[in-house]
Amino acid sequence: MREIRRLRGDERVGLDKIGTIAYNGRHDYSKETPDDEPRWPIEWHWGAFDDKGRIESGMAAIPYRMRYDGHTVGMLGVGGVCTLPERRRGGNVYAMIQRVLEIEYDNGTEFSNLTPFSHAFYRRMGYELCNCRNELTAPLESFRRYKEAGSLTQHFPGDPVDALEQIQSAYIADLNHATPRGQVHPALGWQRFTNSDPYKTGISLYVWRDHTGAPRSYIKIDRETQPPYAWIIKELAFADTDALYGSLSLLSSLTGKTVRWQAPTFIPFTDIIPDNWEIELKLIPRDMTRVVNVQRVLELTRRPEGGGSYSVEVIDQQLPGNNGVFRVEYDDGGVSVKRAAVAPDLTASIQAFSQLATGFRSLDDALLTRRGDLRLHGNHGILGKVFTPRRSHVTEEF
Repeated sequence: MREIRRLRGDERVGLDKIGTIAYNGRHDYSKETPDDEPRWPIEWHWGAFDDKGRIESGMAAIPYRMRYDGHTVGMLGVGGVCTLPERRRGGNVYAMIQRVLEIEYDNGTEFSNLTPFSHAFYRRMGYELCNCRNELTAPLESFRRYKEAGSLTQHFPGDPVDALEQIQSAYIADLNHATPRGQVHPALGWQRFTNSDPYKTGISLYVWRDHTGAPRSYIKIDRETQPPYAWIIKELAFADTDALYGSLSLLSSLTGKTVRWQAPTFIPFTDIIPDNWEIELKLIPRDMTRVVNVQRVLELTRRPEGGGSYSVEVIDQQLPGNNGVFRVEYDDGGVSVKRAAVAPDLTASIQAFSQLATGFRSLDDALLTRRGDLRLHGNHGILGKVFTPRRSHVTEEF
């Protein structure tokens, strides 16, 4: 009989070995090697064990925080999912995620995010595509026009992170999915983000300050070690428009031919690059999200000005507590969300609801898809003002 449980301290190596096989890695387990990053606590890891107590599958359930409609909320990150090849398609991953989602629902956690190997696979567990990136490839020469006033200073591992914290807080204030790095476990936050030794890894981090000396943006870059030796923008956070171009001014001092940037979809590349024919853009359908606790999310979802009400019916195959009709009543003083025996204005699967709630797409855009798990029954005016597109950027990879 299969057992699903958290790992104990002596079982980490067993999980590491499964990951090495599953992801085609290489590691000599006969030798102890120091970690480049802080190890995540063992209690974040889950495993599926056979009837002899041998681990067959594993995953990490990571306690992140993320921004949502102006609030900082709970977000379960799912990562490192792996199964021995001979035990695949046996339901282990489904069972592990089901168990973890049940715990997080009871804890009131609002969301869960993951980067899938297959969108179709995780869609069966209630997740849906909720974040895309635009991958830009452009000539480095296109950025030489940006030589902004201000100054750039390199940040090294161990330097104070106050300036980075100030910049990111401004950047993510109204950015759904973004993680405030100062509010998570050190193994996830600034220590992880800033621990790359540029002399060892080639990854460099720079802070741009305006003419007053105030930190306003940062840019993290890397360079390919194989042709075409493109410069890679790994992350750029900015407090305002001038700060965006301030960080981009770093590129004017580099040598090379190409820049590549997997950026949020709201970055205005056609304005940044003077000759739009030089731009190559590729849409990357990346991260998946699922709402874990529908009532908690509806309590925090942005609402139109004034007063009003709407009713949403959600269908969730994994978490029965999310099923039913939720009546939302709001005014300028607050919001009330209760289950109600009323006819719904909107019926949505948990997958469709997750896209609407996070602002990945508007209600009207979602209705154009002809997806069978979303039905509008009425109250279009208010629902169209509630479920609007919002800026989004998943800032953490796991």
